[in-house]
Amino acid sequence: MAIGNSIRRTGFWTIDSLKGGVTKKHYRAINQIMANPNSETNVARRSAILNDLLDHATKTVPFYSKYRQEYFDVFPVVQKNMIVNNFDDFKSNRFQTKELYKVTTSGSTGIPFFLFINQNKKNRNSADTLFFLKNVGYNIGDRLYFLRLWKGERKNTLSKLLQNIVKVDISKMTDDFIDNLLNDLRADKSSKYCIGIASSLETLCNYLDKTHSKGLNLNIKSFIANSEALNRYTKKSIEKYFNAPIVSRYSNEEQGIIAQQEINGNETFRINWASYIVEIFNMEKDIPAKLGETGRIVVTDLFNYSMPLIRYDTGDVGSMKLAGKELVLAKVEGRKMDLIYDTKGELISSYSIYPIMHLYYNQLKQYQFIQIGQKKYLIKLNVHDKFHSGTDLINAFKSILGKDAQITIEFVNDIPILSSGKRKKVMNTFKVKTN
Repeated sequence: MAIGNSIRRTGFWTIDSLKGGVTKKHYRAINQIMANPNSETNVARRSAILNDLLDHATKTVPFYSKYRQEYFDVFPVVQKNMIVNNFDDFKSNRFQTKELYKVTTSGSTGIPFFLFINQNKKNRNSADTLFFLKNVGYNIGDRLYFLRLWKGERKNTLSKLLQNIVKVDISKMTDDFIDNLLNDLRADKSSKYCIGIASSLETLCNYLDKTHSKGLNLNIKSFIANSEALNRYTKKSIEKYFNAPIVSRYSNEEQGIIAQQEINGNETFRINWASYIVEIFNMEKDIPAKLGETGRIVVTDLFNYSMPLIRYDTGDVGSMKLAGKELVLAKVEGRKMDLIYDTKGELISSYSIYPIMHLYYNQLKQYQFIQIGQKKYLIKLNVHDKFHSGTDLINAFKSILGKDAQITIEFVNDIPILSSGKRKKVMNTFKVKTN
């Protein structure tokens, strides 16, 4: 298998070389900057990349034309609904639609939309993917199990070249499905890596708990959880059952890989400073948040020239801190529209929901916590048999939400997944959605 991986690796770079070596050039540039983003040389490189983007945007994109000769700090924060309502104004006149690639988001923010990316941005995304996979030990050609909602999509160029991706469709993660997946992993003796939507990995761990499994020797070298927040239970369970590290990746469909945890066990996210500028803004006003303060994650994509997203409000919430001299994401809370508030209107981290629900994991197939009013909350439960802990569950939540919280439990047969493959565990249908 090692020989086969080496052949795939050689083939990948050979084909890239025949195409001008564009992926390798991007990969080297990313490595160079990420080695020390704040060195004098790399700060100059990053500034030059940003200035080139701003010059292009102000000369070729109608929306940004009024900001010529302005500094980056003057550019406005843009939100998804603004782009949807003024789509043509965000398109560069330097590109023909037929030469671009369409990227569609799932609509988990409530506003599904698409945008275009140019070839160079596509190449940059491929190089970013290789860089962040390399950070968890993966090399081109290694076996990669990819757990997501597959809908018959063709592999992208990178995937075609790798030819060693096992597509695992998570649309129905029943006990039989998980059992078959584990049997496949046992039969596959090769060294392998796994990337999957965080909730699919949690479902896998719940099954292993329920079946009283022991440690599994499946030769999985590392896991990446993407698309959703990785909770502490899943992290600890993956490490226990598979004897492998797991990191969380922060990315979105419209831009790419923004940040990823490192394999050293640190829970902060190292930001992809080579391809993006990441800022934290106040929750309500378009002003920068203080270091350590929770706010809106705002990202500038440095390489999409066909539809530049400058200071794009991702709809996600998080905070930054310094790790040495480098700014990192201290946490990523999830969607702003789905933040939960207690009965006094104070923000409650979604991470406070998971430990309470985990106390009942052996009784639950699925759950969903929803704020439906200022003091009203709904907990949907899909249970294995009967659930006798309703009073205890309600009291546990009242301890963090307030004694006057009005909590209703509703039993359901299923909690549907979104078109993206995500299954929201925490929602807020009460607060006004600004994205």
